[in-house]
Amino acid sequence: MQHLYWRQIIASCLLIGLSLTGSAQMTGVNQPDHDTEKFWAGLYFGVISNNYQYTRGTGFLPSSVATNQTSTIQSEPTLFLHGGIPVSFRIYKNLIFRTGTSIILNSDINNNYTKKGTSGVQVFKTSPIFFQVPFALKYESDRYDVLQYKEAMRHYIFAGTTMNYDFSNGSVYYGASSTPNPAIIKALNLTYDIGLGLTFVINDFVRISPEIKFSYGLNNLIKPLPLGATSVSPLANLDMLKTNFISFSLHIEN
Repeated sequence: MQHLYWRQIIASCLLIGLSLTGSAQMTGVNQPDHDTEKFWAGLYFGVISNNYQYTRGTGFLPSSVATNQTSTIQSEPTLFLHGGIPVSFRIYKNLIFRTGTSIILNSDINNNYTKKGTSGVQVFKTSPIFFQVPFALKYESDRYDVLQYKEAMRHYIFAGTTMNYDFSNGSVYYGASSTPNPAIIKALNLTYDIGLGLTFVINDFVRISPEIKFSYGLNNLIKPLPLGATSVSPLANLDMLKTNFISFSLHIEN
């Protein structure tokens, strides 16, 4: 999976390099006033990989697993498209607070599991649509020259947290069935995030920033089945379920 991200990063950097060649001025500094701006916004789009992280406790020991309970489980990493509107506020010189809104578009997440007393691998599927509100502190370097272009580039790092809310109905589908079943995963998912990026000042109007971000789940996502439910949740004997994200995105700001 990682080689896909590196291909995207290399391709984006090549495109940015071509844009610089065609658009950047040979003399002077583009957007000199941006270093003192207090507020700005932009757009971003990219791809994001989701992967569930299971915590297996004593309930997963062979001697503890009851008949019809999950004995093995594994999530398949899934690619989503995502995009949003980042909003930035300069706190002090190179220190920036960034927030905004974004959305992760629907894609199926398959989870393969086996049950004690049954044969074969079974699958349950969810199709979340995440609405995100991130909060991050971003520290960027001073500008520096790149190739023959004066103060046209800078790098940055950031850290923060994101509120992810699944506003689909959370239904679960077992096997090839199209019949929805009650949700077994909570809608609210909190993550802590770290990442880094590069900013290219293309001209007096546009800055482009390829960025990679790693997000790690904070809260337990296992949702108990409602009273009276006749099915047994595949997550019933797990201690904890969290979700992790790896995202690559391209930010465009004015």
